[in-house]
Amino acid sequence: MFIGSDSDGKFGRQCPACDGYWRSDLDAHVCPYCGIRARVVDFLTPAQRSYVQQFCAKMNDALGVEVGGEYVIDMDAVADAADASIAEKPAFYYAELSQQNRFTCEACGGFNDILGTFGYCTVCGTRNDLQELSDTTIKSLRDRINARGQYEACVRDSVAAFDSFVSQYVKQLVQHVPLTPARRNRLEKVRFHNLQLVAAELRQTFDIDILDGLAADEIEFAKLMFHRRHVYEHEGGEADEKYIENSGDKTVRLKQALRETIESAHRIAGTVQKMASNLHKGFHEIFPPEERPLQEYQRSREIARNRRASGD
Repeated sequence: MFIGSDSDGKFGRQCPACDGYWRSDLDAHVCPYCGIRARVVDFLTPAQRSYVQQFCAKMNDALGVEVGGEYVIDMDAVADAADASIAEKPAFYYAELSQQNRFTCEACGGFNDILGTFGYCTVCGTRNDLQELSDTTIKSLRDRINARGQYEACVRDSVAAFDSFVSQYVKQLVQHVPLTPARRNRLEKVRFHNLQLVAAELRQTFDIDILDGLAADEIEFAKLMFHRRHVYEHEGGEADEKYIENSGDKTVRLKQALRETIESAHRIAGTVQKMASNLHKGFHEIFPPEERPLQEYQRSREIARNRRASGD
């Protein structure tokens, strides 16, 4: 049966498991909030279900009479009811609500409009955290660095962004991967500002190596920047005994103000992106995206490239 889209050509969805609401294109098989996978019909909103019930009731009325006749569902009246000034809505009326973050999935090209910033693509199930980190957070940080901004603040914010990034993925892993109560409790309470502990926990618990492909000096540099983030955030940028002891930094003295350069600020931004890519890849080895939308998107892009190359 016909279910109308909103004025943007999008459809409201609601998850039967977590009750989350979002908007998408016609194709939707994954909840962006909790990640469950289901049929499109399973994600109908209560308003859409009410519409279906009204439609079926009207159809039953038409089929139940002995004398033929004309039964009309006035979709123009439904469309006109979108005007907020019309208080009395027809029985078939329902409306969709725009959310906070509209994004197009880089993996499959699917449209998503979700509450909050991070979530799964509703079409293919790829998480958008890496896309948001790369296209928004890291880009903004590099712009600030290139504008000769406060390099110390940029280092702090780069590490903080990775802290938040890891937290999102671990939250999903804890929710969907069977764990012992003790390990689950530890992961739910852990903070992700100590790189060595984070890397060890992810590797031992989920077989995800966030340091894969990083050179030894790059890993040591990242560890140092993670320790410095704490100083910039909680100690006014001055080295304390804890920083000197834990970081092993022999280049500074107690109470000395730490300083960054444009090179160190850019370097940690790049390293954070590499580690984030490793975590994203490892996560989706555990929870693979849907293959069909990925393949269809790649085919459509290939066709478009060939047409451009041929001048059509």
